[in-house]
Amino acid sequence: YCRSSRRRRTTIIMKLSFAIVVCAVVLCAATASQAAVFTAPSRPEALGWQMVGKPELSAKAVELVFAVAGRNMDEARELLMAVSDPDSPMYGRRLTLGEVGELTGNLPATTRVVAWLRSFGVAREDIDVTPNGDFVTATMDVRTADKMLRADFREYTHPRVVSQKTNKLARVVRTMRYELPEELVEDVDMVAHTTTFPNPTVRVRTVTHEIPKADQLELNAGRFPAGYVQPKLIWSYYGIGDGSAPTVATTDSTQAVYENLGQSYGPSDLSTFLSNFSLPAQTIAKVIGPNAPSMCTENPNNCIEADLDVEYIIAVANNAPTTFWSIPNEADPFVNWIKAVNADANAPFVHSISYGDIEQSGDPQAFKTFNDGVMKAGLRGISVFVASGDDGVANFQARNDKSKCGFHPSFPATAPYVTAVGATQGPEDNQPEVACSSKTNGGISSGGGFSTVFARPSYQDEAVKNYLANGVNVPPTSQFESQNRGYPDVSALGHNYITVVGDKLSAGSGTSASTPVFAAMITLINAERLQAGKKTLGFLNPALYKLDASVWNDITSGENNCCAETAPGQEVCCEYGFTAGPGWDPITGLGSPKFEALKAALVALP
Repeated sequence: YCRSSRRRRTTIIMKLSFAIVVCAVVLCAATASQAAVFTAPSRPEALGWQMVGKPELSAKAVELVFAVAGRNMDEARELLMAVSDPDSPMYGRRLTLGEVGELTGNLPATTRVVAWLRSFGVAREDIDVTPNGDFVTATMDVRTADKMLRADFREYTHPRVVSQKTNKLARVVRTMRYELPEELVEDVDMVAHTTTFPNPTVRVRTVTHEIPKADQLELNAGRFPAGYVQPKLIWSYYGIGDGSAPTVATTDSTQAVYENLGQSYGPSDLSTFLSNFSLPAQTIAKVIGPNAPSMCTENPNNCIEADLDVEYIIAVANNAPTTFWSIPNEADPFVNWIKAVNADANAPFVHSISYGDIEQSGDPQAFKTFNDGVMKAGLRGISVFVASGDDGVANFQARNDKSKCGFHPSFPATAPYVTAVGATQGPEDNQPEVACSSKTNGGISSGGGFSTVFARPSYQDEAVKNYLANGVNVPPTSQFESQNRGYPDVSALGHNYITVVGDKLSAGSGTSASTPVFAAMITLINAERLQAGKKTLGFLNPALYKLDASVWNDITSGENNCCAETAPGQEVCCEYGFTAGPGWDPITGLGSPKFEALKAALVALP
């Protein structure tokens, strides 16, 4: 019986094999010349880019970044969840950069990409491969780029984007479409610096204003008038330390701020800020990428964001080695940044990003590449925090145009492997903490909502379902992707931060303020864990959503249907928005931290 069964089974397999071979031959014949075609996610004119013309074909003006398809990516995602879930016996395990490469690196694919580039005459010295082979960068002339990608690269300029290399209007070389040949379709996820144009409004724009003279006199005298956030208020309200500057328990706990769009920080601004608030002197440990401190006095707008990030991440996590990580204007910023982080074996453990773009106007494949990169970083114990935006549900496109109201989530806050940070207000005015909103004189409205690209991750499933079933004034679910990733995850104060920009006092509001503050709190907690012989927290969200509610200040008041104000008392308000309520909500997340309780819970984890 067994013998006859085996013989029959062999016959079936042979027939199936023959059928598969026949089908494969037919399929190959039908698709032998097929390629993957990529098109621009949005028209350059919509972002303000103007075509100059065709560059010289011999000009070495094109730099392409090939995102190589990873190996074992599903296994890597499962591993990250296992080492990030406090209920898992694998919690807290970490990989080195090399071990991440052993798991996800795709050497055959990387080799094929390099060989393909060489076949078009691209010189070996013009090809750079990251340590794990996940990105291949190649520089070439326009003729070669056009030929190998079947593209039509043109030169574009923007009246508001200045090159940090030349200090003149930036010129980028882009194409409206490109093709990947069939032999690379399975090897390459995307090619950066092709169809996406830098968005000059991509920054989560801090709303700033001059401090009235009377308040400046008070501040200069060492007194802190009501209505402003300054370091001591953050420490006292959230319960960080004993009233003096919070200092990391070990300098092995490192942090970084991400910058873009020509933003620079001024070392003298940082020095003055620390001195004004009686904080220990500290300098930036490392600068990666462009930084032009002279711009802080020449044009303070070029330093508003970066100075805020640097001053407050250091004010909350003093003495932590801090990196200023700047990405040039002309690049695909988020892809270029995660490429650099995942090539650095000693990348900082905590990263704060105060920038974002409208998800619907971007490239979903680039979003996936970024998210996968953050996943790989998480395996090494790296945490990434992203501002949720300053214009409520509608995003910055509606700030001056009510016709553009709607549900427009902000990337990369929507990426499932980052921790998105919203904004609150109140304690600076001796009032209860509520969601920050321009409607309540908060200057900005905490961004939040649901992704149009990323599915809802399991770690927040219960919290989001509870909100959708029991939330306050939930908009019609037909208006947004309720089954997808909800954001933000957490929040912190974001209204009226005192900063020093161009050696002058200024005040700014935004999730771009709350994000470095929350990130710095995690730097402090990482230091405690390292001091105790444990690993850094890494990908934080699975743990955050499982913590007891007692570690959060539950924000139950405020809504985000309005955009940031364009002038005091002037803001666009839309029909729909999200309202804060008990538990998680898509405006303040789980709430703001009770630092000592949060620290105790996270340090206690294995």
